[in-house]
Amino acid sequence: MTHLQMLITSHQNRAAKASGQQVNWQARRVKWLETLVTLFETIQSELIFAGVEPDHIQDTRHTIAEESLGTYDAPGLMVQIGTGRVTFTPIGSVVIGGYGRVDVDGPRGSVKLIAVDADPYHDPADKTPLHQRTWTWQAYPDKARNGYVLDQEGLAKVLEQVLGNA
Repeated sequence: MTHLQMLITSHQNRAAKASGQQVNWQARRVKWLETLVTLFETIQSELIFAGVEPDHIQDTRHTIAEESLGTYDAPGLMVQIGTGRVTFTPIGSVVIGGYGRVDVDGPRGSVKLIAVDADPYHDPADKTPLHQRTWTWQAYPDKARNGYVLDQEGLAKVLEQVLGNA
């Protein structure tokens, strides 16, 4: 075997061995997109239940390019509440401190929604892949370090921060 063949074989073997320890990016992208769909369906339902007219809620599409996940289309949302327009824009799945980010922008500010592990005390020894874990959403107001759960009350806080008080 030539030196070149040994070098190539060595790198191929190392890559094959490491691939068992790497993230399944295709499954991660599927999980991310499913999580976005669920998030926006939940937000739409909450807003309609709270009195927003369904025709004031519009689905949007966004092209996202990530090194690990490639280029893909992701859902978003635009909502007209009174005279204020609020947009929910997916930013990406590969983010520091979470499994994905959505920016919420309105006339009075912005809030970041971060998908995080639903178990805040996740055992580091648990090697369950990220795409098989349960994710939940936390809201982080502009420049804030402490977030809050994006439930019905959390959604109200987000809207107050991006629209202002009525």
